[in-house]
Parts: sequence; C-alpha cells; structure tokens
Amino acid sequence: MTDHTNPYNVVSNFLKLIVVILILISSLSITGQTSGKKGNLKVVVNNIKSKTGQVGFFLFNSRDAFPTHTEKALLSGFVKTSGNSVEYTFTNLTFGTYAVYVFHDEDNDKKLKTNFIGMPKEGMGVSNNAKGHFGPPKYTDAKFDFNKPEQTITISLIYL
Repeated sequence: MTDHTNPYNVVSNFLKLIVVILILISSLSITGQTSGKKGNLKVVVNNIKSKTGQVGFFLFNSRDAFPTHTEKALLSGFVKTSGNSVEYTFTNLTFGTYAVYVFHDEDNDKKLKTNFIGMPKEGMGVSNNAKGHFGPPKYTDAKFDFNKPEQTITISLIYL
C-alpha cells in the first residue's frame, strides 16, 4: 500500500503530471504550426503562341518525376486556351515547397509532344521560369515556398 501523504510521492506525481502536460502542449503547438495552413495558388501562364488546344498544369512537391512524369504530379488540371495567357488555381493547398510544370497541349492529347531526341515540340515552362541545361529544368531551380493564403506565380511558355 502506497502512502499518498508522503511528500516525496506527492512531489514526484506532481512533476510527472507537469511533464505530461508540457509534452501535450508542445505537440499541439507544433501540430498547429504545420497543419491547417492552406491557401490558393494561382498560376498564370503567358506567351501562348496559338489559341488551339489547352494548357496542362502540374504541381509537384518533390524532385521525383519532375517535370517529365506528369502522372506522378501531386495535383494537375487543364484549361482551354483562348488567348495568349491562361490561369489555373490550385485550391485548398497546404503551405509548403512546390514546383509547377506547364505545357501547351496544342492537340488536346494531354501529352507533351517531343522530337526524336526528346526536345519539346509544344510550348512548356516551369515555376521561376527555370531553364534546363541539356535536359529538362531541375526541381531545385523551379521550387518555391507557398506560404500565403493567396499567392500567384507567372510562367512564360518557351517554344523550341
């Protein structure tokens, strides 16, 4: 049988309770800082050369598959072209680091056309208007921090 009136037991139990409360409070504040912060990312694409087709928008959150494997994009969407610019908004997006890849799908097949050595035949671009050197642009050059409730980026298409 334990003696609850023993001062050492009372102090020990009190300290254990304080430690548990502090752990709970710190875990709640850490969770509150990373979750729940979301917003809308508007992507404006300009320099579209023709009014035919559509523009594909692909959002990536890692270098894996960026930008060529669009099937592995975190989110994607298509918008019909009607002028020299279009926009698409990724809604309810969690704050974080992302890169966006876009291309002008002139023939509406949802695939970037390339020539026999893999160079794009349709217009394309990535966030930060990053350029590739002897290959597609790198995720590290295209990534940006999404950290505002309403944020807009602009990408200029490049036709090779």
